[in-house]
Amino acid sequence: MKSMTGYGRAEITLPEFHGVIELSSVNKRGFEFLLHGPKEWQFFEREAQKLIRSSVERGRIRLSILLQPQAISAENPSRDQEARVGDKLDELKKICLSQDLPYSPSVDLIQRILTSGSREPVVPSLDSIEDILIDKTNIALNQMVSMRGKEGDSLAKDLRKRANSLGEIVHSIEKNTEGLAREWRDRLLQRLKESGLGINCDDDAVRKEFTVYAEKSDVSEEITRVRSHLEQFEEGLHAKQPIGRKLEFIVQELGREFNTLGSKSLTPTISNLVIEAKVEIEKIREQVMNLE
Repeated sequence: MKSMTGYGRAEITLPEFHGVIELSSVNKRGFEFLLHGPKEWQFFEREAQKLIRSSVERGRIRLSILLQPQAISAENPSRDQEARVGDKLDELKKICLSQDLPYSPSVDLIQRILTSGSREPVVPSLDSIEDILIDKTNIALNQMVSMRGKEGDSLAKDLRKRANSLGEIVHSIEKNTEGLAREWRDRLLQRLKESGLGINCDDDAVRKEFTVYAEKSDVSEEITRVRSHLEQFEEGLHAKQPIGRKLEFIVQELGREFNTLGSKSLTPTISNLVIEAKVEIEKIREQVMNLE
């Protein structure tokens, strides 16, 4: 079992750039992939998405590629500039000599050489860098998947604990409803006899109505279904494949069964137990929304 929340990171070094590849994921009902990076590498989206989908079923995945130009050597930051200006002056001197022209470099000329020679480093083409990007994305992906797995284990422990609490609540509801419907039916029959309303409690039609009332007050079917749902929920917590959507459905069905139990509540004790169960179900629902 995996969570849909995770993060991975890998550094990338190029001749003129230093970069970082970051992969992050958050919960989402389906799969969504976003790539943010240099415009020259936007066509990497297809390959990256294919790579990530091989390990991730659900979630909103964001791949960010951040590049920074390599810093100039701190030992002698002007060495490259001096060499470049010297080369340019040597070329100019050769041209002047070959054309029999005066050679007299000035500060203004040197400044112009420096200005004309400055340039922003060029981002390498995707073709030349794609293998490196794939390798680094794989590193970040493995970290992200590992984090999703660890968080999934933590969520499974919490969900198992809450599911056990629901099981205990169901047991308490069952104990508090044993014979309750029959007791209420008999009590109502006795009151009608004592009321003097002239209703023949021995009449088959009257007894049939009381039987229907008793059946509507019976919660054994709901309790059976709740226990079945909890068994399926427990099995899901041990699943290796993505199980989030199935668990969401089971939690939804648990909510419906407890709504029915609430509508059949015959005592304040049972009503309080149903409320307690609904609070627990809502906490379970919030956690399940983070599972892949």
